[in-house]
Amino acid sequence: MAATVKDLVCGMDIDPAAAAGKSEYKGQTYYFCSLGCKKSFDKEPEKYLGIGKADEHAHPH
Repeated sequence: MAATVKDLVCGMDIDPAAAAGKSEYKGQTYYFCSLGCKKSFDKEPEKYLGIGKADEHAHPH
């Protein structure tokens, strides 16, 4: 069985060879189950990569 990767937008596990779309971001390739997921990622890649989330929760409780 082929290794799968996770679509960062919807969370679906997909076979990269059968992916509906792929995007390059900062030297890394990401695969998507649909063109809709690819478009969402391309619009806001850092949202789906979790970049900046740690800063949002860095305040003292």
